[in-house]
Amino acid sequence: MGKWIEIEDLAGKSLKIITNNGRDGIIQSKLWKELDLNSREGSRVAITLEKRSLIKRVKFFENGRWSYRLLPSKLPVSMDCIESAPCLSCPVEHMCSVDSLYSPHSCRLVEDWITVSSHSTAQIMQKNDGHVGKESEKPNRNGPLAKVSKNKRKTKSELKKWRRER
Repeated sequence: MGKWIEIEDLAGKSLKIITNNGRDGIIQSKLWKELDLNSREGSRVAITLEKRSLIKRVKFFENGRWSYRLLPSKLPVSMDCIESAPCLSCPVEHMCSVDSLYSPHSCRLVEDWITVSSHSTAQIMQKNDGHVGKESEKPNRNGPLAKVSKNKRKTKSELKKWRRER
């Protein structure tokens, strides 16, 4: 039972290090060095985390060698998105409700905020796909945009204009 507790402790420390490195994750060999593990022990910990769907191991080729980049499956929620919500500074927020004249369902500010937020997320995911190998997963472009009807989506030029006005 002692070995199982040791692996769980290493898995927890490893996940914390991987998550602290953000969306870019960490190269597997650097993680081993930080935890003072040999390659066999380090691989076991990484595989354990991958089997639990806590991380994703992405194979890549660098300096004549194959290696793995360990990417977190989920990151802690950032307050940046919430802080930029238009509702926090809306002049009619006190009159806003689902069944009133001012509704989040028909609010152009909320629509624009969702569109811009999802656009930024897609760019970050594309950047992550650029530094890993061919085996990386492609970003899901149907995230928050799926909530906005097609005829209300903004074109790139409309988004640029909207950003300039802010």
